[in-house]
Amino acid sequence: LPAYFRYIRDNWFNLFIVVLILHLMFQKDITIRFQLHDREAITAAVPAQPSPQQTSAQVLPTSLPIESESNDRKDKRLANTFSNLTFILNSNYAKQKNVPIEIVEEKLNNCLAYVQHYYGEAQIAMREYGIPASITLAQGLLESNAGASRLARESNNHFGIKCRSKCRGCTCRNYTDDDIYDMFRVFTRPLESYREHSVLLTSKRYRHLNKLGRTNYQAWAHGLKRAGYATDKRYAEKLIRIIETLGLDRYDS
Repeated sequence: LPAYFRYIRDNWFNLFIVVLILHLMFQKDITIRFQLHDREAITAAVPAQPSPQQTSAQVLPTSLPIESESNDRKDKRLANTFSNLTFILNSNYAKQKNVPIEIVEEKLNNCLAYVQHYYGEAQIAMREYGIPASITLAQGLLESNAGASRLARESNNHFGIKCRSKCRGCTCRNYTDDDIYDMFRVFTRPLESYREHSVLLTSKRYRHLNKLGRTNYQAWAHGLKRAGYATDKRYAEKLIRIIETLGLDRYDS
């Protein structure tokens, strides 16, 4: 029994993160409309918040709301210093840096909203190409910072897909330097990058991964790293942590 309490004491923050994710997943009223016959029909609707009621704070002298707005801007600037994946990839970071729980919740909620929006397309890729939906979602989250990266926002490229040497009719853009090998694909819609990602993972370089099956996400993660999808030495570890923290493997069935 003492060992049990010691485990809770030493891992309370990790346990809190798990509970928070479960709360956000099951308590938020998020509805998804997905039509299998139309690949474009993937939408996520979050109910609008009720109109705010007037409170005593709204009739106080104007100096108080101004101070509140200043604090809000300060909190927003602090939140913007963190990636959406920061607290998933390092569950102890918030505790170590005393990050307000509201920021942790905001970032986790951004990741969950991304999953809710794109899980349908990931499952289509799984059925048509044999790629685990969990892998597609984890790569999308990691490569695009849950859709918030510049490449995702400006070019609808959620997977860091680069231009091929024989890419006819492709639009490309350079986000780093003048090296042609750093040219990235530009897509008109995010779902186009999802389809291109599926095509990429069935190319000669990655097609051997299909033998791993749809439920072995750990082998897929390590296989992608060995095949050179990314240079990050921790790429496989990060994919696995994202999948297991958010429970993305439930979409593989």
